[in-house]
Formats: sequence, structure tokens, C-alpha cells
Amino acid sequence: MASGVAGPRGDASGGMRQRILDAAAECLIEGGFASGRILSAIARKAGMSRPTLYKYGGTVEDIRRALVERELTRFLEALAPRLEGMTWSREYATDLLVFVVGYARGHTLLNAALRDVPEIVLPEFTLNAEGTIRRISELAAPIVQRHIDAGAIPPVDVGMLTDALFRITLSIVLIRGPYDFDDPEVLRRHLHGALGMLAELS
Repeated sequence: MASGVAGPRGDASGGMRQRILDAAAECLIEGGFASGRILSAIARKAGMSRPTLYKYGGTVEDIRRALVERELTRFLEALAPRLEGMTWSREYATDLLVFVVGYARGHTLLNAALRDVPEIVLPEFTLNAEGTIRRISELAAPIVQRHIDAGAIPPVDVGMLTDALFRITLSIVLIRGPYDFDDPEVLRRHLHGALGMLAELS
């Protein structure tokens, strides 16, 4: 097929998918994903018919997966500049974790999903998290390697480091304890102290 034909169609299809995902995000925030009529709600918000919704968005599961993918992509785009400024220090590790944890804990869609459909979203970050961890590691690998090559940080196993930081982040986001981690200063003090104690073990 000629590119002149495929391009506009692709653009139109992409625009329709974004409308569907925007509508789905609104439904999720409003609690709609717990409803058995979620496709009708998404179609109504997107201003399209159910057949059109199905054509461009697919099933409820397709839309949910696409939302997760879109939000993960946005997170990786926000994370990349912070990795560029990497240093091998407790302060940098603290700042990085404060950003990641704060991003997750303040994420409106994630909080809505954990509130209404935890049985759907939790496996994406626990039992089925391998793909997410791999994507973060793939983003980080070339950036970290440049820092290693420049002698700014020691050689590290990026996959292992990503996995460890992911697990730390997930535990702080999901486990409710005695600390108010919605307060950035409380979160920073906690992480800085915990990283310091771990450094003393080496």
C-alpha cells in the first residue's frame, strides 16, 4: 500500500485510539471500570458508537492494556532526564526514589485502579511485572552504560539494579505503614536513612 494512503489512515486510527484512551481514563477516575457497562460509558465519553469503539479500541482488556502501556511510556519519558544526571551517591539514589515513588503515589489513574479494580491492576505490577521491569531496564541500560564508560559510576548490573529499585518502589507505594509517604519530606528522610543503613552493610 502506498505510504500516502497508509499515513493518513494511520494518523486517523491513532487519533481515534487516543480519544478512546482519554475517555477510558476519565471513566476509570470516575469509578466506571467497576461497572459492567464500561464499554458503553467509554463510547459515550469518546463520542462514538460501540462498533466504532470496538473497531479502534478493541475489548475492555485491550483498552486496559493500552492504558497501562500509555501510562508506562509517559513515566519512562519523565524518568529518562533524571537518569541522565545520574551519580553514584546516596543523595542521588534518594532523589531518584523520591521521584519514582512520588510519581506513582500521586498518579490519579493508578490510585483509581487500585481503588476500584485492584484485582486487575495489581498483577500488572506483581505477578506479571517482568515486562514492565524489562522495559525500564532497557531504557536505563544505554544511559547507565554511558555513565560507566565515562567513569562516573562503577560497573553495575542494570537489570539487577532496576529490579531492586522497582521492588523498593512497589513496596512503598502499596504497603501502608506508620509513615506518611505522601509527605515528600517524610519520604525523603525515610529513604535517605534506609539507604544509609544498607550502605553500612557493605
